[in-house]
Amino acid sequence: MGSRRRTGATHIKVVGRRRKDLGGAVLLAGVRFFVASEVDEASRNQRDALRSIASWEPDVTFSGRPSWRWRDTRLVTIPEHHLYRDHLDRDLEGAFGQRAELVVYLSKHVSESRRPSLTVHPIGNPRGAQFGGQPETLVPSAPRWMTAALRGLRKEARGLAYDVTFEATHHGPYLTTPTFYIEQGSTETEWADLAASRAIARVLLALEPVDAPIAIGLGGGHYVPRPTDLALQRRIAFGHLLAAYALEGGSANAIDQAVERTEGATLAYLHRKSLSKPDVRAFEEHLETRGLRIVREADLLMDREDETS
Repeated sequence: MGSRRRTGATHIKVVGRRRKDLGGAVLLAGVRFFVASEVDEASRNQRDALRSIASWEPDVTFSGRPSWRWRDTRLVTIPEHHLYRDHLDRDLEGAFGQRAELVVYLSKHVSESRRPSLTVHPIGNPRGAQFGGQPETLVPSAPRWMTAALRGLRKEARGLAYDVTFEATHHGPYLTTPTFYIEQGSTETEWADLAASRAIARVLLALEPVDAPIAIGLGGGHYVPRPTDLALQRRIAFGHLLAAYALEGGSANAIDQAVERTEGATLAYLHRKSLSKPDVRAFEEHLETRGLRIVREADLLMDREDETS
């Protein structure tokens, strides 16, 4: 597929409507917000690609900048970097008068390896808050949406020289709405790659949550290769992903938040080779007390979509 363009807008499933109270106001539920940052080149390119592919209509001014609507999705731009604006979901709900069902941040990806990558990841800080958000605080994840985005990137990026991968839970900002980041990088060359930006745009315009059991993942490096492979091949949707480095020392609080802020989680997967045997036993016992079933790859069904893609 690579940089192949599609004409027209791709179908998005419209979710049912619920109501939410916000400071005495009653909000109709169910809009998704795609958030770009004016100071992020890749983010701007992804925003512009979204606008070029679908038929967006002008909406209210937000943060002094125009916004757009398409079906049950709103596209906004903020002037500052994403990481340091906490409670953006609250600001969005106040400005638009609609409940935020999902927030997706459009972003560049930076890494020391400089490897071209398209990534998705949950947000929050298992430890300190060096890059925004609140210390030792995770943000609600969006497992079925985020896993769908990972699978979509694999399809839409065929023909492009990019790795497609999850990243572990990290950085800010702090929100109370299910959220994930979608990124292209890892250098200025990839941030300016419009073919990669269009691939991300196509993924987001076609985004529908996968139908799969929900899990959290523990262990592995920052790019959590085992959960990435499982999400692409097996019937499983990952929410929070705690890398091995985030579990060093006291980890019970981070694990508890990963469970609590991955709504619907019933499974846990541990990358055992990256963890000590005593830690594996301790984590498994703790997770089982939280009602999660520990699974291995052989316990998971192959995903039929993967078999035919």
